[in-house]
Amino acid sequence: MKGNGRTIIIQPGMISPLAEWKALFEELSRHARVIIYNRAGCGKSDKGITTRNRKENAKDLNSLIKKLSITSPIILGHSYGGLILQEFAQTYPNVARGFVLVDSTSFDAYKVDEVEIDGEDVNSTEAWIEKCKTYSGLSKRDLQVEMADWINELKEILPSSSHKEIEEFMSNPSMFESLSEELEYDLLSRETNQYKPFPDTFTPDIVFILKNLKL
Repeated sequence: MKGNGRTIIIQPGMISPLAEWKALFEELSRHARVIIYNRAGCGKSDKGITTRNRKENAKDLNSLIKKLSITSPIILGHSYGGLILQEFAQTYPNVARGFVLVDSTSFDAYKVDEVEIDGEDVNSTEAWIEKCKTYSGLSKRDLQVEMADWINELKEILPSSSHKEIEEFMSNPSMFESLSEELEYDLLSRETNQYKPFPDTFTPDIVFILKNLKL
């Protein structure tokens, strides 16, 4: 947490260490108080005892807002984080002042897997669920080897001061256990993905802040 003024909360995507958001975090903190955190199971956040899905993640976000006595925050969500915000907006329509969805995952994400593409089964949601279940049973050392290419890609674009954090984040078995549950509930099941109307939320604060970013 850094900065003063209107509170902006950043909800990263499904596999996204906080280090990836450092530049935006620093720039936004010039205009507002910025909070960024790892959802349950990721980084230093414990997984907890409940099955992970967007509903539980939205509940955790609301608990964070209550715990810190935050009033009318602007909340930014990227990719899967955007799906969490859509759930949050529907469940807690009067909490946030506004939302910024960046390349957000859709409630209809399951439809992607209904499109058959030759040779692409390895990237299907079902395939990712099986990978995550396998990864969740590996040791941290084995995961560092398994995720070496991804870790090295992040190291190439992020400062050396964050490299240890990246290694720890990407070699966390608990994260992959959470991912398998989230993928199965939120991206695979047609039954759980019934979309409701998004509440009317808009604030000039968002426009001002985004226009003044210098990234």
